[in-house]
Amino acid sequence: MNIPALFEKMMILFAVLIAGFVCGKTGVMDQDSNRAVSRLVAKLTNPMLALSSVMTGQRLMTNLQVLELTLVAVGCYVFLIGTSFLIPKLLRVPRESGGLYRFMYIFSNIGFIGYPIVGALFGDGALFHVTIFVLFFNLLCWSYGAQTITGENRFHFHWGLFKIPCVAGSLLAYVIYLSGLRVPQPVSEICSMIGGLTSPLAMLIIGCSLAMYPVKTVFTNWRVYALAVIKMVLLPVIAFFVLRLFLKDELMLGVAVVTLCMPVATSTTILSYECHADSQTASAGVFLTTLLSVVSVPAMMLLLFGK
Repeated sequence: MNIPALFEKMMILFAVLIAGFVCGKTGVMDQDSNRAVSRLVAKLTNPMLALSSVMTGQRLMTNLQVLELTLVAVGCYVFLIGTSFLIPKLLRVPRESGGLYRFMYIFSNIGFIGYPIVGALFGDGALFHVTIFVLFFNLLCWSYGAQTITGENRFHFHWGLFKIPCVAGSLLAYVIYLSGLRVPQPVSEICSMIGGLTSPLAMLIIGCSLAMYPVKTVFTNWRVYALAVIKMVLLPVIAFFVLRLFLKDELMLGVAVVTLCMPVATSTTILSYECHADSQTASAGVFLTTLLSVVSVPAMMLLLFGK
């Protein structure tokens, strides 16, 4: 586990976020361009990143281990959804914002930040581990999550979910890994090049979103700080002690815990625009937890894994 490389990667990602903030403040990017970049990430670069994760030529898991980690991912989201109903009560969130805080608790920035962090910690061969979690993130985020952020509490499945590029890309990556299919080198390079744009573009989106609001209002929301402690400290600690009872493979355990250390998902801001939710609180949640993750993620890895 390469902690120095992890810290360096976190600092680089945050520097790009600051660049997005500067772009937003100077007019290089505005709300319209931010939405356009968000669509580009959701519909092109993120699906390509998921596909490129199975094209590294490394297979660090057997098919049985893939199924085992799949069950862990499902279990994590069942737990997150079940315990999310406590968040509005614990934080005394106004009724109209309860769904937004539940969303921020459930959905983490796995797809945008998780890949580079896992790559820095464990190497590119572990990227497919992240894709398993990203698959269920995408299935839930754009269905249950979209309804949660508006205050609804039900999951409405529809086959159209599989037409969403992020879902389709993650599912195809899953099939490619299980089947052992080898793709031509040019295809792998194309997916890797386009997918590599995901993290920097996501950081620009977060920074630009923050620039739309007074910075003071972002740093004075105590509920976001409390949510960060619950989400990025308490939750990974609980998960570590529970999951190590079932996962004997340290790499699988490490990736599972890392995904639970991630800050609030960038899609929180995207969906808050689309669902007419509190986009200011959404942006504050994404920015503050991303800022805190620069320190919290390395600290949690050292604390839990000791190396």
